[in-house]
Amino acid sequence: MKRLIIFLTIVLTVLSFKDSISQVRVKGFLQSSGYAWENYNQSKRVDYYQGLKLWVAPQNHQNLYFNTYLREAYRGDPAEWQEKIYNLYLNWDFADHYRVRFGRQFLYNGVINGTVDGALLSAYVTPRLGVKLVAGTEAPFNRELEVKNWKDGNVLGGYLSYNIAGQQRAEVSYIQKSRDEDKYWQQIGGAVNGFILPKLTYYARFDYNLLSSAYQMMRGRLMYLESKWTLSAEYNSEKPRVYEDSFFSIFEIEAYNQLRAAGTYRIGMFDLGLQYLYTKYEEDDNNRLIGTATTRYGTIGIIYQKGFGGKDIGYFGEVYYEFLPHLTGRLFNSYYNYDRGVTDISEEALSFSGGLNYRLNNILDFMAEVQQTNNTYFDNDWRGLFRVTYLFNFK
Repeated sequence: MKRLIIFLTIVLTVLSFKDSISQVRVKGFLQSSGYAWENYNQSKRVDYYQGLKLWVAPQNHQNLYFNTYLREAYRGDPAEWQEKIYNLYLNWDFADHYRVRFGRQFLYNGVINGTVDGALLSAYVTPRLGVKLVAGTEAPFNRELEVKNWKDGNVLGGYLSYNIAGQQRAEVSYIQKSRDEDKYWQQIGGAVNGFILPKLTYYARFDYNLLSSAYQMMRGRLMYLESKWTLSAEYNSEKPRVYEDSFFSIFEIEAYNQLRAAGTYRIGMFDLGLQYLYTKYEEDDNNRLIGTATTRYGTIGIIYQKGFGGKDIGYFGEVYYEFLPHLTGRLFNSYYNYDRGVTDISEEALSFSGGLNYRLNNILDFMAEVQQTNNTYFDNDWRGLFRVTYLFNFK
């Protein structure tokens, strides 16, 4: 609670004295949410969430800015205040094509994947060659406002990308994580993507685990795009991320293998989609078929699945409609009839949600939603969500 009061006080103070900081641009949003529900003991609960997105930069030097998104929640049993700092960093574009960031940031470049408290240097050495270097510590699992010691989990990594003539791109990346001077995660990866033909794109990636001396992931994708239809095929083989110093590293790690084929076709105002997924596990497999129809008013779909875990068939649908200017309604409904893999008993699951969203002058956004679920475990599970978002942009 103390941290919540501190950061709300800072934000409100900044916004109240905006005239005195006319040389600074401030934008972002404050979001307050209340979620009412009932736990297993039939005790009614209301969880509270407070989020803040903030971007601050000098008016004449927007290459230097501060960015953060954080959330404070009052939840749990017993309820207590919980904080999550998703990102909090200072960005400086100190020269053409050169950037440095300090602080907490989420990274997703090849094998560099996760949230780091540290520094990221990005540069285009030439118009075609890009480089990224990262050094820091792993962010705490719960994303609280604290920084780990270097010896408790540090991260070093690098990423290279090169744009080849003819709309082709190649990438190489490396990451290592160490604890007490011992590496517990070390990977290298490479990827290529581009066009084979004017309408045919490809993507291929291979990640290798240097500590286990085995591949971590293989992925390949082809996609053909026309004005009214698309076709795609994808193969993915991936192993779970198990660190070398984890207890689970004593087990033999098996990959799952998945094939996916999909297509879309536009007929008038409808986008029709069909996809098939085949997943091969160590001792079983699973088949899933999904058909969808989408318009600007929403989506309806049918799912059929059979294999590992059992079988089920069901539908889902989501509809949006603007009743009045800035007032939009939303309805969602799904139904599944399924048999578990270990029984021959047919079970059902039904869910429904409906809500309204109203935006006032692009500053205030109000959202209220009712949710209901009915299945084997809950005869009637009702929940409610209410959210207010205040958007600000001061120049």
